[in-house]
Amino acid sequence: MSLKHQLLVSFGVQGAGAASVLVATLWLGASLGPEVQGGFSRSKSEVEFFAAFAMFGLPQALFFHVKSGGLNGRAALRWVMWSAIVALPIGAGYALVQHRPAGALTLLLGLTVAAGVAQGELRALLLVRERTGWFNAVTALPQVLVLAGVGVVIAAAFVPSPSTWFIVFALAFGVTALLAWRRLHATLDAVGASPVGWRALSHYGLAAWLTAALSTAAILAMQRWVEAAEGRAALGQFTLAMTLVQVPLTPISYAAPLLFRRWMEWPGAHASRRWSGSLFLMLLAIAALVAMLSTRWPDLGLGAAYAGATQALALLLVGGAAEAASRVLTVQASATGLPWVAVRAEAMRWSVLAVGWLAPLSPGLLPLCAVWSAAAIAAALVFAWYGRAAARSAR
Repeated sequence: MSLKHQLLVSFGVQGAGAASVLVATLWLGASLGPEVQGGFSRSKSEVEFFAAFAMFGLPQALFFHVKSGGLNGRAALRWVMWSAIVALPIGAGYALVQHRPAGALTLLLGLTVAAGVAQGELRALLLVRERTGWFNAVTALPQVLVLAGVGVVIAAAFVPSPSTWFIVFALAFGVTALLAWRRLHATLDAVGASPVGWRALSHYGLAAWLTAALSTAAILAMQRWVEAAEGRAALGQFTLAMTLVQVPLTPISYAAPLLFRRWMEWPGAHASRRWSGSLFLMLLAIAALVAMLSTRWPDLGLGAAYAGATQALALLLVGGAAEAASRVLTVQASATGLPWVAVRAEAMRWSVLAVGWLAPLSPGLLPLCAVWSAAAIAAALVFAWYGRAAARSAR
């Protein structure tokens, strides 16, 4: 199957998963209001952040070393099992600190994070030898199951608590991880030595881990900043706009593993620059279009509680354009053995967010959206600087 065909199939199958999350978010906002929808999005961000944190970059490291022959399949599955066990106290510890009184929520969040870790790492291993169909299905299935869980909550007509959403996420990730484990256990072999140990895995995985942890932590921190500064209704508007921004970015995330495998075999510096530039210009054009529509459609069609959300979306799409370019260039840097470039970009993002937090901003949601987009642009400029320096050295 050609790369183009693989990408089209991935966009179709995994796009259904992304659409499920979007529908779930919009459905909650329309049915139960921005406060409930904001709580759902915040719980989702918490799970994603701590799952990314607890993976320690293992999905990329395991994929690289299994595909290159340094680690056999069964040994990789043991790494997945132990990393899921390590993830339990990480999620539980966060529940003890943040959700007081935690109670049963402690164990529940620990299980949710562990299930998310297992699903993420098994998903990467499926791409080593399996056809992309399994990889796509394991990526999309949790999102479809989350939509089903949201439907159950809305039908039950009660105000959900954080534990409700953690149950939904735990079941979605857990069921998917179990299916992936059974498939991999039946197909991955234990043939060959496994000279790769924790030092070799951590050497490559640390950069991937820092990139994922810093990027998801930035989203979580931004959500808490919005809620503290402008209230829960503004949080609902912000998280809805961020969810819509993720729609054009999601296909890039889906294509990233396939492009990573491709660019490991055939260097794609020219292709990555072309793709990133085209995506940047396309999303800037969409941002301009949304800004023009904001006067006629200020609430995204969701009612007075979302007044001003269209302007927020337009601003965030500017940052989304830079984010799209960064994601493509992150894959290219990792494929050429330079994953630390992405870490520097995330450090720049955090620097701009810190400056924005210290600056005397005008009240309202829009200045906060502008800070987020400025931080995304600053991160993209790190890749632009690196690409220019690499082009000079190649001459």
